[in-house]
Amino acid sequence: MKEFKISVFLTCFSIICPLCASGQSAPNTAEQEAINMIKQIYSEVSGKNESEVDWDKVRSFFIKEAVIVLKTSREGNTQFTVEEFIQDFKNFYNSSALGASGFKEEVLRLKSQVYGDAGSISVVYSANILDSDRPVQKGIDFWLLSRVNNTWKVLGVSNEIIPPGEEIPGIFED
Repeated sequence: MKEFKISVFLTCFSIICPLCASGQSAPNTAEQEAINMIKQIYSEVSGKNESEVDWDKVRSFFIKEAVIVLKTSREGNTQFTVEEFIQDFKNFYNSSALGASGFKEEVLRLKSQVYGDAGSISVVYSANILDSDRPVQKGIDFWLLSRVNNTWKVLGVSNEIIPPGEEIPGIFED
């Protein structure tokens, strides 16, 4: 009986320990692919003008039915389809708010969770009009993903602006 208990303990231990350790390991291949896709979105929407952005490439990251809810003012959100999201970016690129040097968004920190073909990635980002005196704006995007035909796609995204002077939330600390 003692040998049976030891055998059960060792079996459970060999199953549970790798699961516990996996939360601290490097991202697996699927997770890294999802992270890379999200980082590429930020890179793709950055440029000097609308013609520098490959809008078809941006569109390809999303499923057609994706829902995008973005903070459009300190008090309000706006819900966009993928096409409305792209048009909003185009309008921004054509506005007087954008200077000659362009616009840049970049990932500052991220947290990812991927299991099978489902995932979510939370990103702290900075957005900057490059030749503006305006301070760099920081925010948090929450991306919901699914792998469709072995390719990660965005199902939805929502965001929040980090007010000037506020710290990045603790969930993004290592």
